[in-house]
This record gives sequence, structure tokens and C-alpha cells, in this order.
Amino acid sequence: MKNRYFFILIFGILSIHLVHSQFRVRTDTLAGFFIPVNIAVSKPSLQLAERFGHSYRTGTGCFYRTFSGWTFGVEGDFWFGDRVLTRDQILKSVSNEQGLVLDHMGLDANLMTFQRGWIASAYIGKLIRVLNHNPNSGLIITAGGGYLQHRIRLESGHQQSIIYQIEDEYQRGYDRLNLGWQGRIFIGYLHAGNYQTYNFIIGIEHLFGHTKSVRGFDYASGKPDEGVMANGLTTLKFSWFLSMYRERVTSDKKYFYY
Repeated sequence: MKNRYFFILIFGILSIHLVHSQFRVRTDTLAGFFIPVNIAVSKPSLQLAERFGHSYRTGTGCFYRTFSGWTFGVEGDFWFGDRVLTRDQILKSVSNEQGLVLDHMGLDANLMTFQRGWIASAYIGKLIRVLNHNPNSGLIITAGGGYLQHRIRLESGHQQSIIYQIEDEYQRGYDRLNLGWQGRIFIGYLHAGNYQTYNFIIGIEHLFGHTKSVRGFDYASGKPDEGVMANGLTTLKFSWFLSMYRERVTSDKKYFYY
């Protein structure tokens, strides 16, 4: 058992040494794959701002950058928040004459509302090597598009409560589930650490798109929900990324590693 741990340690040290000996981020122009981990805070606009307040996103993806700085990638984010601006309308439609939402025990259910959704995108962009401390950092601009989904989640604040008005199929009448296409543009700064440790991207993304309800009828308003909804979302985004460099360019020759 001790020998196994010893060999694992030696392999790790050799791997780190090999990576740093092959790829000199400080001086070489590199290409390769990158895996980001995203966290973000978003502010809605257009009709989306009439339904939700500020929200948050987290997710991951993968992108490839060429020697010339062209970038191609995909990503997916889980999208969530707790500011539902149509909450009063929903509460009114499921409350009794005293204005209370009661659970199966006849007690105040403390009904809560949340925003839930996801955003999936594919994009293309360019790394512009300005204001950088090495050839692999700089201003990055990307544009793309994909799919967008958002809905309202309703649940009781008490774990054991059952609210018959929103159980099972009834919840679908209130969740206003919307699906549609979106486009996005991102402008930010990519920092590639000289020792492949502090790698991050920070910037502003603006998303715009149109969605449509898949429910057809909204119980809270008592009307068909068949219109097209305009969605705008401005996001401050931070990504830490793992680099997987496979090639490098020096002033005299080009090397390939497999």
C-alpha cells in the first residue's frame, strides 16, 4: 500500500514537471482545449424583467483555442433565483378568503416561489493579445447562441407540508415554463497564468432571445398563455478554467505533443 502511494506521488511530480517543461505559457503561443467552471450574476431586461428579478448562473463547458486566437466552444449553465415578480398574482390564485395558502393539515403552508432554468450555447470568438502579460492572455470577444428555458418553481417552506393546489399536474398550470432560442455576445479578459494555476476569464455577457410558453394556459391569470416573450439578460461572468495544452510555437520551430 505504501509503495502504491509512493508511485502515485512520483507520477504526479513527474507529470507536473513534464507539463511545465513542455509548455512555457510565459513565452510560447499555445493552442489547446480548456474546461471552464462558470459563476455569474444576471440582471433581466425586456419582458423577462416583468417576471423575474436578478438571478444567478453556474455551469461548465469546453472550448478550443487556435494558435491565432480563434476560439470555438460550448457551455451549459443552470440558472436560478428567488425573485419572482408575479408572486402576488400566483399567491392570490391559490389562497383562501383570508389570503392564506393552506396545506393538507389546514395550516399556513408558507408558499415560496423561485426562478429555475438553464441556458445552453455554442459560440465562436477571438483572443486579442492586448494588455496581456503573456502571449496566451488578452481581450476575448465571443458571439453565439443556443437554447433558453425558464420557469417558476412553487414549494412549501415546511418540509412536511402538502399543498394540494400546486401538487403534480396543478403545478404545471402555474410554473409558466418557457422555451426558446437565444443569441449572446461576450466581452471580457482572459488571464492565462504563467504556471497554469491562475487561469480565469471575467467579463460582461448580454443575451437576447424569444421564448414561448409550453403550457398553453396560465391558472394564475385564468387566461391562455400563447404569446411570444422577449428575453434580455445582462450578466457579470467569472470563469476559472483548466488548460490542456497540446502544442506550442516558439520563434524557431513548432512542436507537437500527443
